[in-house]
Amino acid sequence: MKNIAVVILNYNTFDDTVVCVDSIKKFTKQVAYKIYIVDNASPDKSGEQLLAKYTSDSSVAVLRSDVNKGFSGGNNIGIRAALNDGYEYIYLLNSDIILENDAFSLMQGRFETSKDVAIVGPHIVNSIGEYVQFARPGITLALYLVCRRTFATFFPKLEKKLRFFSYNPEENYVFDGMLNGCCFGMKACFIREHDCLDENLFMYYEEDVLAYVLKRNCKKALIVSNAKIIHNEGIATKKSSKDRMLFTRFYRWTSVLYVLRNYAKVNFIICKLISTINIMEWRLLALRNRAYKEKLQDFVSENKRVLRTIQR
Repeated sequence: MKNIAVVILNYNTFDDTVVCVDSIKKFTKQVAYKIYIVDNASPDKSGEQLLAKYTSDSSVAVLRSDVNKGFSGGNNIGIRAALNDGYEYIYLLNSDIILENDAFSLMQGRFETSKDVAIVGPHIVNSIGEYVQFARPGITLALYLVCRRTFATFFPKLEKKLRFFSYNPEENYVFDGMLNGCCFGMKACFIREHDCLDENLFMYYEEDVLAYVLKRNCKKALIVSNAKIIHNEGIATKKSSKDRMLFTRFYRWTSVLYVLRNYAKVNFIICKLISTINIMEWRLLALRNRAYKEKLQDFVSENKRVLRTIQR
């Protein structure tokens, strides 16, 4: 098997990143690897701690960003370093991932023999054992409308049926679409052709962008059922429930607009209408919540930026 690079994005998660690295070292036996930890300008100085811990470890490189570049921008730092070092397969992991077996070797065994597959992912459960891997197509205007809270509240089963593909989690699954972005591998040749991840997205909907990129290039994603990991979801954004809701709304509402406009190719007027509705809803939230009021101008500005941004 060919050597692999593993990129782990750290943001205020020193302990979890160390546990993630330890699990990689414990289980990865059949494939040579190098780990690239990218600290996304953590204010808690965990980047400095990680640099000190792994200074003498040749299998781990700690890279630090001066600013928080979000999921895509942060991972691109590690991706570019791995590409410069000549790795042909690059895996991206959230810092709250724990391997349960030699997942990388198992994924590589299928990856290297599947010519039409450009992205691979493992069997994923959360901390209480629930299966959380998924297979889904890129977001479309129709899917977006179905997934809106006002619609999905009344038709939750329809939302799940339309948004996600049904498959047997105990079997390998090759499909047109994208899998869970918390842990996945990409072929370096595929990354080079598409200039890494789209940094116009700070967070959320990265999977949908990749689903469109795969579709455009007639490539598929593969879930390897016997490659096992645990995803301790939510650790990477340690916020109070209210702060987390605001954070989630801000980036979900703006990121989906960007994907609809630039990848789903939704008409500008429709995107403008969606943006206007979202801003109106944010203003209503701001009337009764000071935190939303303080972020109102930022939200309006981000909506304007997204509507101006046209993917090349």
